[in-house]
Amino acid sequence: MDLSRKRILITGAAGGLGGALALICARHGAQLILLDKDREGLGRVSDRITGQDLPAPGLYPLDLAGVGVAEFEELTDVVEQQMGGLDALVHCAVEFDGLHPIDQVEPAEWLRSMQVNVNAPWLLSRICLPLLKQSPDARLFFMLENIERVSGAYWGVYGTGKTALAGLVRQFEQELSDTRVLVRGIDPGPMRTGLRAKAYHAENPLELPEPAVAAGKIAQMLGAGPRGGDVLFSLGDWP
Repeated sequence: MDLSRKRILITGAAGGLGGALALICARHGAQLILLDKDREGLGRVSDRITGQDLPAPGLYPLDLAGVGVAEFEELTDVVEQQMGGLDALVHCAVEFDGLHPIDQVEPAEWLRSMQVNVNAPWLLSRICLPLLKQSPDARLFFMLENIERVSGAYWGVYGTGKTALAGLVRQFEQELSDTRVLVRGIDPGPMRTGLRAKAYHAENPLELPEPAVAAGKIAQMLGAGPRGGDVLFSLGDWP
């Protein structure tokens, strides 16, 4: 796997999956800009990368719950100035506050979750598309869930958002099918992360794979993933 020519922006890069993906991509030569609201978490990811004698990534602290067009346009300006373009945008950022009956979800929580999980990925993708279209082999990846499961009871705003995001991914894929931008919605499957622990309290996390397992497969897709197959798929089906 060679990512030495890949310029990659990862959101949610301080989280379990985003951080693992950043480290793997850095090991394979990618130029990175890492976005997350957690400044300290971004610093830890950066330290893990530079601790392996790899080039320091660009760090971009930003809370997706409060951004709009101007903030994202400023981000793309930074990406273009620092990296000269963009080859991949991977949406790993997520907002999830646990399982709740839908009539008990606070309005502020609903709006924040929809902003982070749906509105921000759409807006950032839209604003980054001119850069991605200039790449000879671009990637636009969104992290999903098992849509049938999370559209059920108690998944609330998170399930609603992931269902909406799946529809958004299909629209992007169909509309960009005649371009060099490969669009995929990826269900990474069960992982040992704090997010999963909020939903599966009785589960033993030690029985789950580390996020690096899923991150490794996503990194392969960033390098030479196939263009055939369904736009929405689970990494469990990846060889």
